[in-house]
Amino acid sequence: MPTTTFTLPTMITQADAEAVMFELQDLPCISNAGVDLAHHRAWAEHTRMIDPGDIAGALAEAGHEAADIETSD
Repeated sequence: MPTTTFTLPTMITQADAEAVMFELQDLPCISNAGVDLAHHRAWAEHTRMIDPGDIAGALAEAGHEAADIETSD
């Protein structure tokens, strides 16, 4: 199962981190997710049925555009 990490420079406050987690948990095909507020990163384990770009798009719609996206298997 791939894991994709998103660098989110606008994720600064705990409220931002909670909003990102809400968005990740609301998406289909994500089995696990987390945030690292200190490093402005979020990650998601997901099936191949959802594209990392679609996850990034949902985060951008929530106000947190990814500056970097990295996926590993």
